[in-house]
Amino acid sequence: MSKITDIKVDILKSSSKSQVITYITDSNGTVGVGEAWWGLPDVEKPGGYAKPIASVIENILAPRLLGANANNIEKHWQDLSDFGYRYGDQGIFTMGMSGIDIALWDLLGKNNNLPLTQLLGGSVHDSLPCYASLPPLRSSEIVISETKRAINKGIKAIKLHEIETKYVDILRKEFGNSIEIMVDVNGHYNVIEAIEAGNKMKKHNITWFEEPVKPMRNYDSIKKIGTETGLPLAGGENEYTISDFKNLLEKDILMYIQPEITKIGGITVAKKLSPLFEIYNVAFCPHNFSIGPSLYASIHWAFSSIQSAWIEVPWVPENFGFDFSHPLPEIVNGRIQKPNGIGINLD
Repeated sequence: MSKITDIKVDILKSSSKSQVITYITDSNGTVGVGEAWWGLPDVEKPGGYAKPIASVIENILAPRLLGANANNIEKHWQDLSDFGYRYGDQGIFTMGMSGIDIALWDLLGKNNNLPLTQLLGGSVHDSLPCYASLPPLRSSEIVISETKRAINKGIKAIKLHEIETKYVDILRKEFGNSIEIMVDVNGHYNVIEAIEAGNKMKKHNITWFEEPVKPMRNYDSIKKIGTETGLPLAGGENEYTISDFKNLLEKDILMYIQPEITKIGGITVAKKLSPLFEIYNVAFCPHNFSIGPSLYASIHWAFSSIQSAWIEVPWVPENFGFDFSHPLPEIVNGRIQKPNGIGINLD
C-alpha cells in the first residue's frame, strides 16, 4: 500500500505571477506534483496573494492526509470537502484542494506507470487545436510581436486580454484571416459596454467573446449580450462546483465552457464534469494560465473528453517567464499532440 508520508507546498515567483506547487511523497519514495490557483498578479510583492492558498494546504489539508492510503483519492476529496464545508464550497479552500488532488492523481499515475489520460478512461483525440493566450499587454507593438512569435511556433489562434477593441482591428489588419482570434475581457464591461464592444468586433469574425461581464451568474445579462451581438460566448473559469456548472449550462447561454482545474477541486471534480459537458453538448476548453502541473493536467483532461474543442496555452513575453521548469507542449500545425507521459507529464 502506498502511504502519504510528506506534503510540501512551494510558492514560485516570477516577475508578476506566482505558482502554488504541491509535492506529495509516498512510502515508495514517489513524488506527485500538483498546482493550486495562484491568486492575483502582484508586481510589488510577488507571491503575496498566493500565501493564503498555500496556507490552506499546509495548515488545513495536509495534516489530515499524512499516513493515509495515497490511492484513495475520491475518499480523500470527500473527507476534505466534508471537513471544510464551513469554509464554503468556493474560494481558497477549493483552490487548495485542487493542488492536493492533482498531486494525488499524478502520484497514482506514476505508481502505476500510466498517463493521467489513461486513468481517466483513455484519450479520445489524437491531437487538439490550441491557442496562445496573451496577457494584458496594452501595446500594439508587443501584441503584434508576440502574435508573430506564437505563429512561428506553429500556433494559429490568439486570445487577447485587452479591453479596447482596437487590438482586434490591429490583429486582423496585420494577419488577415490567417489566425483565429478570441477576446477575453475578464468581466470589465457592463452590459451596454459589452454589447457595444461585441458589435464592433463581430465584423472580424472572432471565435468567442469571453467573460464579457461579471458576475457570470448574471445569466439574463449574458443572454442579452449574446442575443444583441450574435457572438459565441465563453466562460466558466470562476465557477467551482458541479452544481455551479449545471446551473450555468442549463441556461444555454455559452457556446464554450472553460473550467479552471486549479479552482474546481482538481481532477476528481474534472472527471465528473466531462459527462455534463456531453449531456449539454457544449464545447469544452479548459481554462489555464500557468505553465506547470495545472497546464499538463488540463491537457490530459481535455484529451479524455469527447467535447474538447481548444487547449489554452499561456503565452507571455520571454522576459516574463514562469519558474516551473517544464517546457511548453509540442505544437504541430496548430495542434497539441496526445500526451503519453506518466502521470500528468506530457512525454
